[in-house]
Amino acid sequence: MTTTADLAARLRAMPDDDLERLVVARRLPAAALGETGPQHVADFFDLAEALRTDDAVDAALEHLPRATLLALGTDDARDARALAPAIALGLADDEGRIDDAVAARLDAHPEVQDLQSTEAQPSSGAPDLDPEAVSRARETGAERAFATMTTLAELLRAVDEGAVRELVKGGIGTPLAKALGERAGAEPEAVPERLELLRRVGYSDPGEGTWSLTASGAHWLVAPWPDRWSALVQAWRDGLDPAVAAVLALAGDDLRDLVATGRWAYPAGARWLDPALIEVAGTAEALGVTVQGIVTPTGRALLDGDAGPAADDLPRTVDAVYLQHDLTVIAPGPLAPADDAALRSVAVLEAPGLAARYRISEDSLRRALREGLSRDDVTGLLERLSATGVPQPLAYLVDQVASRDGSVVVDTGDDGTGAVVRGTPEQLDLIGVDAELRQLAWERPELTTLVTRFPPHVVHTALEGQRYPAVLAAGARPASVDAPPVRRSAAGRTPEQAARALVERLRLTTERAAGEPEQEWLGRQIDLAVRGRTPIRLTVRMPDGSERPFSIVPTSVAAGRVRGKDTSVDVERTLPLSLVVAVESGA
Repeated sequence: MTTTADLAARLRAMPDDDLERLVVARRLPAAALGETGPQHVADFFDLAEALRTDDAVDAALEHLPRATLLALGTDDARDARALAPAIALGLADDEGRIDDAVAARLDAHPEVQDLQSTEAQPSSGAPDLDPEAVSRARETGAERAFATMTTLAELLRAVDEGAVRELVKGGIGTPLAKALGERAGAEPEAVPERLELLRRVGYSDPGEGTWSLTASGAHWLVAPWPDRWSALVQAWRDGLDPAVAAVLALAGDDLRDLVATGRWAYPAGARWLDPALIEVAGTAEALGVTVQGIVTPTGRALLDGDAGPAADDLPRTVDAVYLQHDLTVIAPGPLAPADDAALRSVAVLEAPGLAARYRISEDSLRRALREGLSRDDVTGLLERLSATGVPQPLAYLVDQVASRDGSVVVDTGDDGTGAVVRGTPEQLDLIGVDAELRQLAWERPELTTLVTRFPPHVVHTALEGQRYPAVLAAGARPASVDAPPVRRSAAGRTPEQAARALVERLRLTTERAAGEPEQEWLGRQIDLAVRGRTPIRLTVRMPDGSERPFSIVPTSVAAGRVRGKDTSVDVERTLPLSLVVAVESGA
């Protein structure tokens, strides 16, 4: 058995990296990791005590595999390999000695006490299916995967537009969930789950309230459909908790009774593992990896990193769309993501799905032109994607918008202040006499130029408000400084950052101790023994220079002396702390 002092000594001797990993793995509460407060960890003894509380030990036991729990419950010839996870979590020392707090909690868990090394794993194995059933399963899985990827792609685009914002209390509101659901073709109740999936796979980042698109998410949006499926499954698999991944490996291709397999593999982990496995099984179905709990051949290939079968199962993409006279665009099948992105640059998606519907409007064309596309670029794109040519109404609209939009340019004044507006003399004649713009106090040094002292973005907004085809030059756009209210992060730090800060603080506290660091350490060990009334062995330097051990149960520490009962001769002793050179527990 080991005590708080023993654990504190081990923690103190650990390298910083190992100690940080232990703190993260033990999932200490935020109050313990904080820099202030009644529960914050101030030194290694506090950390040891925090790790030995009933809740902390129970949480650690929940993440131990079956073999480790069996090894902890065995008194003789413990398996060092099986004990490795417990040692990594600080539940036992390198020699296999178990902390007494851990032993007490093991006795309190009947599911651990009743473990039998001979208990067989729940049977698992995918049923034998005929080729037709396998083909149907692959088709069903691919359809589900396509629907999920379509939803995720629309949510990512909403994220990229800055449209996904969390409430101050966390999570997205019901109105936003409904709006995102309509946009993505999903039920509002499923939107938070899909956003969480995007966060877990690293395609989006919630930040401090306003979600943003990551580089990997941007790359995924333009990847071909088979690559999308493969990358999504692999990112999901790689982000699983190690315990969940271990249970999936045990289950093989049969995930129908994943919870039973999890309870066998992690007997003490039902509280957290059951919900995690249920969620994983649901996500596997949504990603098309499983159908009715059975991993499909394509799903197994994707889990193993082989994207080849995905291309055979997914619907074939089309390379042409139908441009209608009413300015709608009908895609008779899924477009390649690159073509879809190109079409979205001039149109707005109205109905996602296998046969998506887009709409081209004056506003969408103006947006395309203002983002840098020319009339020829727009026409060339439509001609390339159209299966039947460009209808006359659409061609007329493109010409009309291109002829007038952007013909008035607002830029910064030549001296770096104010704004200069350039356009045709006829356009500037109208702008100069417009009563709604009189407050801008125009000056006209040339027929094709108007000058004002107001900033370019103010002038541009005023011109747009009067429906003039004005464009703000790229160099005249102001830096965005206003941001919407965002959710305050409760912790403000990742678990890794909090653990690193804690370790740095503990090292600094040790170095800045009031007395010599070693003397301070010995004093804390004795003080801990006094509080726990536990026996310790003190090594004391005698006047002649020799060292003598005393086994005592300390009762008090005061005035630089420790008082306690000598267990070997049953007498009270008082020893000066300055002569104590070593403290050991378990006397």
